[in-house]
Amino acid sequence: MKIIKNTGLLFIFLLALTACKKDHSILGVDVQPEIDAINATHCDTAIISGYTLGYDSIPSYNDNLKFLGSNQDPTFGRTDVGLYLNANIPNGITSTTFGDDANLVSAEIVLVVNTLNFVGDQSTALTYSVFALDSALNTSRLYYSDNTKLHNKNLILATHTTSYSALDGKLVLRIPIDFNYAKSILNNPQYLVDNGTFLSYYKGFYITAAGSNLNPVSAQGVITKFNLEDVTSGFYLHYQHGTPSATKQDIDYKFNFSGTNAVRFNTIKYQSNQGGNYILNQQLQGNTILGQQNLFLKGIGGTKINLQIPFLDHLKNYSDSFPIAINRAEFVFNVDPSFASIVGNGYYFTPPKLALLPLDSLGKEAYAVDQLNSTDFGRYGGTFDEANNRYVFNIARHVQAILNKQRKNYGFRLVVADPAGSIVVRRDNYAERVVLVGSNNANTALRPKFNLSFIKYKHN
Repeated sequence: MKIIKNTGLLFIFLLALTACKKDHSILGVDVQPEIDAINATHCDTAIISGYTLGYDSIPSYNDNLKFLGSNQDPTFGRTDVGLYLNANIPNGITSTTFGDDANLVSAEIVLVVNTLNFVGDQSTALTYSVFALDSALNTSRLYYSDNTKLHNKNLILATHTTSYSALDGKLVLRIPIDFNYAKSILNNPQYLVDNGTFLSYYKGFYITAAGSNLNPVSAQGVITKFNLEDVTSGFYLHYQHGTPSATKQDIDYKFNFSGTNAVRFNTIKYQSNQGGNYILNQQLQGNTILGQQNLFLKGIGGTKINLQIPFLDHLKNYSDSFPIAINRAEFVFNVDPSFASIVGNGYYFTPPKLALLPLDSLGKEAYAVDQLNSTDFGRYGGTFDEANNRYVFNIARHVQAILNKQRKNYGFRLVVADPAGSIVVRRDNYAERVVLVGSNNANTALRPKFNLSFIKYKHN
């Protein structure tokens, strides 16, 4: 049985090679003696097989740009993104006091929208809940997107249904905060002697829109990227001296979501079974065969794609007899035009960049050789080609390393990420999604391709 299997694989490999075309554009091929010829060959018949996988969780890095919201994507299902953050006394100020006659008028959290590339329908009003933390956030700790145990679920500081509004010429989200909680901050200066003392008592907030009731057609919900270090973002106390009156002007005090002690990270709950596509749901449940139809990629810890190209192993064995020099090893992934990027009032943008990463013997992502220096990375690719509606990668150096037995072919992973070596580990900074054509899709012209150009030397 093993002999039959190996014979079948050899037949497939030989079929692929015979389908490859000799490249006569190489200088001198037509005038060299046949025995000395450099055989330039182009091959585009190798099959790329793949299927969609989900994430367990992803790291959420502590920087100024963070997501918040809930969206029910008609293709990918529901995603709820929560936000942990702490509020800080600005500029290292000590001994903050509001005066003996300070009286609270109101308090609110204000978040400034960073980009208008919303995921979903920006006009949807979501129900935001705010909880007080009972665990302090640590600047030296890396938090993961499945960590939802740091807040007190019984201490709700707000439940407010709203959409975006304008403030200081900016688009913002404003969430009113419990009066008594804010009043305790205003009238207890012993906790305001410095930022460390303040954070030990008022540890921060957890904000979520997971309680929003979403309809996948008429009210898809929205996920938004906010800039927490914008000068307008912060936790505000609005107060007056003496008895509050409508005739008096409010005094505003803002606690910052920035500074050396600031911590900000996202929680992410992804549920494709809530309104998502059947082919996607089946793949996430283990039906890898349906990856031949379509492949689904979603940022912020949504989905990733496992890829295999057995042809590389056969080419490696073939290169033992005939040394091969790789000129170009190009992966082409086409976007499926049958999946709409606009559904009703919802917008679902295509990820600006993807990364193609080889796997190691443990199935973990590694760097392609082409990502490791600036010259090779300049040819690596991964940026969305809007004109041709596709993504193209060239990993010639890595394929050469496989043929030279410096690397092994354990398959590849396609992810929503910036492919630059210092950034590719991040999966929390893009929220966009895309549906790619699979290897057995009815649209044969758009199936993924592996375009290989190489020179075969007859003499070592």
